[in-house]
Amino acid sequence: MALNHQRRTDKWWETEYSDNIHSYLQYHEVKWRMVYGARSPQIHLRPVLIKTIRSIAKTCEMSNVCVHLAVTLMDFFMDNHDLKFDTIMLVSFACLTLAAKIEEHCLKIPKLNTMQNVISKDVTNSHFRKVEMKILMFFEFNVAVPTVAHFIEFYKDHFFCDSDFYHNEFANILKDKFNRMILSYQDASLESIKLISYNPSMVAASIILTTRHTLGLVPCWTPQLRKVTGYLKKDLVQCCSLLGRNVMQHRKFVPMDEGYLSSSPGFQSPIIMASKKKRSHIDVPNIILSKRTAF
Repeated sequence: MALNHQRRTDKWWETEYSDNIHSYLQYHEVKWRMVYGARSPQIHLRPVLIKTIRSIAKTCEMSNVCVHLAVTLMDFFMDNHDLKFDTIMLVSFACLTLAAKIEEHCLKIPKLNTMQNVISKDVTNSHFRKVEMKILMFFEFNVAVPTVAHFIEFYKDHFFCDSDFYHNEFANILKDKFNRMILSYQDASLESIKLISYNPSMVAASIILTTRHTLGLVPCWTPQLRKVTGYLKKDLVQCCSLLGRNVMQHRKFVPMDEGYLSSSPGFQSPIIMASKKKRSHIDVPNIILSKRTAF
């Protein structure tokens, strides 16, 4: 039997196995999950680190999925280690390269020289590989973990229902607003430290729910979305509230049109519905040959 009628795609959410893959991702996100304590002494540098990751991702044309994975690895590694300033920039870059090796084509993996303006010029490839290895060993080489961006790609295909389009001429306008708003909420979710403690699938579902509410779509949580995500609307209330507050703060203080982001959409009020691993200090001599030593 000829197989040319089958749709070929590299996007798992467009395959006949998408439901099975989604179920595995939800299982894996719970099995992998670490306790996040927001206890890194360098946590105040997190916005700068995320901005650096986004900037490099834009230069190397990386995907949203890669950025989210890099930030996830960085967050949990930072939470369990005391890092010097020079090293923390190197660690963030190492997390991005590890994420790129999983999610991107080999040609998009960034090189060490792209970071030479923010780290010591004395850092060699050998030193950098040692940092990568430290990160891999901490995660026990299990760094292919689900993120918010993984689930968003799947949930987006179920965003609209037939009742959303009263006039066909407005369909394209609505879909364009949807795409821009999803990007904005998705990237704003990276800024919130409180959202790290939630399972990525729940944050992704909350982004979809908040977007539908902001666009004024009724119902804001459809039976199809409930079936696909496995979440009831009441399960997402707290996460949506945190997401909405963070978007308002983010729009007030930080421009949203940097990196791979599109222009930020207008924001309406957040929805209101119903009434470890022990942190250690790593000592790896000669990782960075400068006044500030590594780790």
